[in-house]
Amino acid sequence: MRKVLIVDDESSIRFVLARTCERAGASWEEAGSAEEAREKLRALGTGREGVGLVLLDVRLPGDDGLKLLGEISGRAGSPFVVVMTAEDTMRTAVEAMKRGAADYLGKPFDLARVERLVRDLAVAPREPAEGEPGGGQEAPGDAGAEPRRYREVALPETLVGRSTAMVEVYKEVGRVARTEMTVLLQGESGTGKELVARAVHANSTRAKGPFITVNMAAIPRDLIESELYGHEKGSFTGAVERRPGKFELASGGTLFLDEIGEMPIELQAKLLRVLQEREVDRVGGNRPLPVDVRIVAATNADLARTVEEGRFRRDLYYRLAVVPIRLPPLREREGDVLLLARHFIARYGEQLKGRAFTLGKDAEPLLLAHPWPGNVRELQNVIQRALLKLNGTRISANDLVGLLPAAAHAERGLHGLVEALLDAPPPEHGRYQAGLAAVESPLIAAALNRTKGNQLRAAELLGMNRNTLRERMRALGMKAR
Repeated sequence: MRKVLIVDDESSIRFVLARTCERAGASWEEAGSAEEAREKLRALGTGREGVGLVLLDVRLPGDDGLKLLGEISGRAGSPFVVVMTAEDTMRTAVEAMKRGAADYLGKPFDLARVERLVRDLAVAPREPAEGEPGGGQEAPGDAGAEPRRYREVALPETLVGRSTAMVEVYKEVGRVARTEMTVLLQGESGTGKELVARAVHANSTRAKGPFITVNMAAIPRDLIESELYGHEKGSFTGAVERRPGKFELASGGTLFLDEIGEMPIELQAKLLRVLQEREVDRVGGNRPLPVDVRIVAATNADLARTVEEGRFRRDLYYRLAVVPIRLPPLREREGDVLLLARHFIARYGEQLKGRAFTLGKDAEPLLLAHPWPGNVRELQNVIQRALLKLNGTRISANDLVGLLPAAAHAERGLHGLVEALLDAPPPEHGRYQAGLAAVESPLIAAALNRTKGNQLRAAELLGMNRNTLRERMRALGMKAR
């Protein structure tokens, strides 16, 4: 049985993880820094009796965990690595998966999930695929291939979220960015599909190349071929000069085909051929042109259903959906509403009025109670409109009147909020859960305010243990003082 190496500078975290390994039936070793981890890996090796799994914190004394991850996963015989961090952000999650992590956990983590990972990756590990970390016997730190090098990139600033659903998206972005695989993004309008497409591009080897967007729903049917593949001079009325298509313009980079489900079925066969042959024929042209592009497509429709209805080619669907990524609607992203609201307030407050603004506690329940059918785009719109009419420096419940249905009842306090929930269309998870979510954040905030930020005393005041309080704060996007 291979060992688990626990790498964290907090002895209490190492203790908890050690007990978790013990329950999973695995032996373990501990390290409090990156350098100590390197020494343990050199001493123990990564063979059949060596280290098979590393539980790795990002924040470590000296070198950070991501640097160590790159060293570990870049060599033959690498153990699986599960990255752990309290900085549960897109950048960290994407970088961890891009550098070869087997999984990514935000702190405070679910110990049952950690136990399952230990059982799956150390106690009874699957055989790694060729080219995957874990595929050989050479220990990190020994002579051999140089560790992988990764270029740091700027990620889209508005792709914000710490919910479990969004972390899963970030992990998928990190996994697929290292490949040339075609990606199909599926999600409701306003969930941020183009932002995810840009993140895939920015983290790929094509990051220095162009990112070209085509919205299939916005192009007239008779111009789609010309837009995608280009045309020769005189090929049709109005073609007064040769024009390259989007595939040519995206060469060396990424082509984002938005609203792909809107493409007329009679034009889908040519797109399929282009994806298969990697060459295009301009309209009116007489020779094929090779193109080198990575395809990311997106749709807000149920593409599998449109296939069954005969409105989308099955072979094209499978060509596009090599790696399908589902973007969750905002109503499924627990804790992200307030996080996003504060992000938009900071971003647009400075742009629109040149100063800082805050979100009032009385406004939080109204934002949490709203079902957000327009998703992140709707929330962005509400914040921008509230800032435009704002006279002070804090968005209160009254500032949301006319923007959210529940705001009309704001002056009636909690009773008014309950009445608004009953009058509004039912949220995805029901009115009961929406009501709980609406009062939980201000309740925790009030307890922390009364105890001057002392989480232990606040937990006692609320009748819960501190770990539960910290988990709920993280889920709701609340920062510790």
